[in-house]
Parts: sequence; structure tokens; C-alpha cells
Amino acid sequence: MTTVHVQPASGSPVSATMRREHWLIFGNLFAALSAGALASWSAPMMLAVLYINIWLLANPHLVATYTRIGAISSRIRLRWTLIAVAPILILAGLTIVALAYEAAGLLALYFVLQAFHVSRQSYGIARRHDCRLEVPRRGLPYLLIYLFPAWGYLHRSAQMPNSFLGYPIWLPPVPQELAFAVGIVAVTGALCWFACLGYPRSAKRADGPFNSFVFSHLMISLVGYVWISDITVGWLVVNVWHNIQYLIFVYRQRRSGAMTGKSSETSGSVSARRKSLVEVLKPPATFFLACLIVGAVLYAAASRVGESLLWLGLPTVLIAHFVLNFHHYLADSVIWKRRRAGRLDDVS
Repeated sequence: MTTVHVQPASGSPVSATMRREHWLIFGNLFAALSAGALASWSAPMMLAVLYINIWLLANPHLVATYTRIGAISSRIRLRWTLIAVAPILILAGLTIVALAYEAAGLLALYFVLQAFHVSRQSYGIARRHDCRLEVPRRGLPYLLIYLFPAWGYLHRSAQMPNSFLGYPIWLPPVPQELAFAVGIVAVTGALCWFACLGYPRSAKRADGPFNSFVFSHLMISLVGYVWISDITVGWLVVNVWHNIQYLIFVYRQRRSGAMTGKSSETSGSVSARRKSLVEVLKPPATFFLACLIVGAVLYAAASRVGESLLWLGLPTVLIAHFVLNFHHYLADSVIWKRRRAGRLDDVS
């Protein structure tokens, strides 16, 4: 069966949607790199960017994940296990790590899991963008999505940083030669992928959002994990990009799958032109403000609980916040899998 792909006209709704995708992708990239530049300016500026990221992006990101738990309502046992059992198991695991390795162990665990979480999220969003035709080395960009952060983690380990986010951290010792070798493989793979982008040229427009998104992920990984020498500032770049990306993605999934590229998106973009600016901005503003308020309450509650348990002699503030973080990692790995017609449809 032969599939015919029509080149959209420059003024068509499809073309407008493509332009909007690129604006969101590169706008987010610019915001994250700008945050890194400001954080590199001075220690007070770094703290300002850090708190802005926590209160305006990271906390709403956490809540945005929980708004999707209702999507697994058809699997009631899984949902209640995720809500009631998983936090207890995560708390027990973090307590064991804290007893054995103190704050340095908790930060080491967080750093590696955060890198994997960001990569996994990028992999899932890239799949949603992937409308490519037959192309050579189709799986190469997906490999690069994981390979660049792996290179970054090895590079950070080879640096042997002593502190992260103001806390001590321990990363496994890695020879500089190993990190360099993995970096050569990653860069070579990226150059190979760039060389493949020109084939087939007729699919260039359809490939646009996918290629742009993967490029933004590789750029953020390179800058955040390798280019910036300070581990905290580099992490901040990746985290800002990750938080903005996820908030946009969750909101758009709630708005009838705007990223699927289906006809409903086209009709939605046409009707959006007839709406006033207030009508267009009200839904995302309401969603963001709700996540912002609930996220602030969760953050304050975790801090209060952690501070009240400091008498235990453990980094309980870190443990309280990491319970929320790691639980959202686990929830995120489940909520985007929907059961359809007796099978799992992995939309992450």
C-alpha cells in the first residue's frame, strides 16, 4: 500500500501548527540556556534562578504528573498501589540509603535517576513527534537521546564533584578516558544522524518537529552535562528545560491530544483564530495556576515534615522531598501507558 504525503501549503493550518511546534521547542531551549547563563553570572543569581525553577516550574511539574493518575482509572488496583503503597516503599528505600550513605548517597541517587527520567521523557515525547517516512538509521536519534546523557553522567563522574545543590555528593569514579571515548561515540553518532537528515528531502517538513526536538535534547544534554563545568548550574539548565517541556506536554494532552497531528488539531487551530486572547490564554493559565498552588502546598508540607523529624539525625528534609520526586518518577512511568482493546498502548 502506497501512502501519499501532501506538502502542506505555507498558509495552511498544518503549516501553522508546525511553526508553533518549532516556536515551542526552540523557545524552551532558549529559556533553559538563558537560565544557565544567568545562573553562571554569580552565586546570588544562581540562587534566584534555582528558586524560580523550584516554585514556578518544578513544583507545578510534580502536580501535573499527578493530574494524569485519573487516566489509569480502568486499572483500579494499579492506581491505588501507586497512590498508597509506592510512597511507603520509596520512603523505606530512601531511609536505607540515608542510613548507609547519608546525604551524599541521596544526592547521588537523585542525580542518576533524574538524568534517566529526563531521557525517558524525551524519548516518549520524541515518539509523539515522530511522523517520519522511511529514513535510514531510523532508531539512531532514539539511541542518541540516551547516549548523550550517559556521556554527561560519565563526564560528571570523571570530574569527581564534591557538592551538588549545596550538599555533598558522591559519584562513582570514572576514568577520564572512558568518558572521552563515550563522548566520541556520541558525537560521531550525532554527526551521522545530521548527515541522514537530508534523506529523503521530501519528508523534511514532516520530520521537522521530531528533528528539532531531538536536537534540542542533545543540545541541552551537551551544555548541561558536559559544557558547563559546575554540576549544579548544569543540572539547572537541564531541569528548567525538562520542567517547561513537561508542563506543556501534559497540558496539551489534556486539551484533546494537540500533539498527535490529527485532524482535530487542525480544526482546533482554525477555531482558535476566532477566539479572543483572553479565551485562548485562560485554559493554560488556569491549569498552570492550579498546579502552582498545589505544588507550593506540597513543597511547604514536605519541608515542614522533614524539619520536624531532624531529631532523628537523618537528612529528613531531603528524604521528604525525594519521596515526592521519586514517586513522580514512578507515576510518570505508568500513567502514560493506556490499555486499549486488551493491550497496552505506550504513549510515553
